[in-house]
Amino acid sequence: MTVDPRTELELSTEARLRERCRAMGLPTWQVDRSGLVIDEPTEHGLVGLFLRSQPLTDLVAKAVSAWNDQDPAMPHELFPGCWAAPMAVTRRRRRSGYVVSFLLGSLGLHSEDFERICAATPADASAARNAMSRLAQWTSQSVATMGASLRLMQADLSGSTEQERTIAGFTTHLTEAYETVELLYELGRSMSTLKQAARFGSMTIERLHRITDFGWIAAAFPPDGPEHPLSASPVIWCGERICSDDDVLRAARAYLAKHIASPVPVIAGFVEGMPPSAGPQIVLQPITRKDKPVGLLMAGAKGGEDPQVSSYDTRLLESASGYLSAFLENAAMYAEQNATFIGTLRAMTAAIDAKDRYTCGHSERVALLARQLAIASGFDEASAERVHIAGLVHDVGKIGVPESVLTKAGRLTDEEFGQIKLHPEIGQNILKDIPLFHDVIPGVLYHHERWDGRGYPHNLAGEAIPLIARFIGIADTFDAMSSTRSYRPAMPREHTLAEIRKCAGSQFDPELAERFLALDLSDYDLMLAMHTPQMADAPSEARLAA
Repeated sequence: MTVDPRTELELSTEARLRERCRAMGLPTWQVDRSGLVIDEPTEHGLVGLFLRSQPLTDLVAKAVSAWNDQDPAMPHELFPGCWAAPMAVTRRRRRSGYVVSFLLGSLGLHSEDFERICAATPADASAARNAMSRLAQWTSQSVATMGASLRLMQADLSGSTEQERTIAGFTTHLTEAYETVELLYELGRSMSTLKQAARFGSMTIERLHRITDFGWIAAAFPPDGPEHPLSASPVIWCGERICSDDDVLRAARAYLAKHIASPVPVIAGFVEGMPPSAGPQIVLQPITRKDKPVGLLMAGAKGGEDPQVSSYDTRLLESASGYLSAFLENAAMYAEQNATFIGTLRAMTAAIDAKDRYTCGHSERVALLARQLAIASGFDEASAERVHIAGLVHDVGKIGVPESVLTKAGRLTDEEFGQIKLHPEIGQNILKDIPLFHDVIPGVLYHHERWDGRGYPHNLAGEAIPLIARFIGIADTFDAMSSTRSYRPAMPREHTLAEIRKCAGSQFDPELAERFLALDLSDYDLMLAMHTPQMADAPSEARLAA
């Protein structure tokens, strides 16, 4: 059976016509305008042999030649007492073929043509005549009436199919519109995650691949181009990997070097550096930053019911490229703002260090350890970053403590220690009116509280102490013991770790103390070594007094 490459909706009209004829006991053929049989009658036995015989098929083909010049096409007598009633099939308002009904009368059973057709089959004419007698009920008058009825049925089904096609078209447009809105909504919502550029890029490519029929989609960012937040993810793939990342980068580099960023996608049959399996149509859409191309969005090997790239496909890629471009701009601005913010924090800690050179780098080291402990406790990167910031500013209140007290070599008086104990609340007062610090203030205010309730400033105990403050408390104590101070030299590592273990359950949260003891301190040691020469430049008389 010949396979006809038509859409399911178009085939359904012909299938319905044949199904209705079958219900009325009418055998049918499906033929094209040339008379070629696309689908034969489905009857079995001797009836099927007769209907599928070459002589009868040739007669139907001759009838098709006559119908091509008729509008409407009328029943045609194949031989005396036998007729074929056509129902025209149209494609884009042009007649493309026919569904043909077989109508036989009693006269036809006894004609010479009937005998001739039977002779071309393995069936005996007498046996075939007996088998087909149930079909022999038509006269020229009833054939004319049936022909008119079949034309009305065909018109009714064609109108119904056209309505379904229109509804299907609306449904497709609505689906495409929904998928476009969903894509844009998801991308817009995800753009708030400006610190996770690779995740946003991967999500964009995955969403595109999910709602299109492309076999593969890739975004390439040549590493030798302008630096941007996605520079660390030079190739993002989704779908079949048709070539290596290096091939994609070379193709993107070559394309971007030769083409100015286009406001609309380009559909290419071939892209230099890409294998033939990438096509036959490849959509190319540059990704820009500050109106300069920094990457290339590519999609190819489209499948589905319509393998041709459509305007819907190109609009989606253009929109995705726009979001990627906007994300790069926003992420770069965020990175610059964050760098300024962190720079401000480091300036604040430097101001504290300037009051006591023995604590040089203390806040940065506490921030590092507190962050590591937070991650070991299950914090995600964003939350651990807030713990890091709290560590940087935990001693900001010492700005309000006299330098003579901070750098005193000998034992502090009760009054002097009282001044030291004020620094958490001073730090809170400094930061409380800055919205960016609201979530880190508990770490600043409570980092000297103790698990047993004997700390300051509010004598909190156990889990009443905010977790962020418990992180900083352990890190602060460990670094204080590990570094030289005006009143004593640095303690050996074995001693500091033993003290942390000893104070678990009294000064420190016991679970956090265990996690701290398991941390990798290599980064901390590097930072401590970097800061030690600066601490060594402290006044010699202070060191001698220690």
